Amino acid sequence: MAETKAKTAQAKADQGKEAKAQTMADILAAKKPNSRTVDIILDSDLAQEIQLKTFELEQMKARTKGKKSLAEGTVNLEKELDDLFETAADTVATFTFKDIGRKSFDALLVAHQPTAAQKKNVADQGGGVLEYNQETFPPALMAASAIDPEMTVEEAEEIYHNWSSGDAEILFTTAILVCKERASLPLSLNGTGPTSNSS
Repeated sequence: MAETKAKTAQAKADQGKEAKAQTMADILAAKKPNSRTVDIILDSDLAQEIQLKTFELEQMKARTKGKKSLAEGTVNLEKELDDLFETAADTVATFTFKDIGRKSFDALLVAHQPTAAQKKNVADQGGGVLEYNQETFPPALMAASAIDPEMTVEEAEEIYHNWSSGDAEILFTTAILVCKERASLPLSLNGTGPTSNSS
């Protein structure tokens, strides 16, 4: 039965391929750059309160699992957390980053090479090869890939060097991901094996 369903699915897939034959021009025109969005709560006190309340709720759920008589406490905490998120909605900044393409990404790496001191520091800590200047590359990439809102290098430097490490790192990580992650499926449709990672 399972084999019959698999054959039917594969047959439909093959028919779809025949009906949707694409030229390279079609593929190049259809390919969209990767993009990712990340939200930052601008009120750090409120963000911390949400984190603490979330942790408290998780601990409460663990303690009251299977104990209906204590469930009310969990419900109350969930309501408090919902209220905090509602309040936080007015203080959230949404950042969207888009892939700048391999050529532009590599050019940024070349323009922001690590210093000798940075390389030595990483080597002394047992790290691998450092690809970029840890101070100048992150804000440069953030500025180059930010599309909503757009961001100057100076603004990105302000964020990266003066905001909390957690906020700065999540923005930089998001910028890295849109440029490095693949949009291909992990397995081909017929299950013949993994696709190659172009990153």
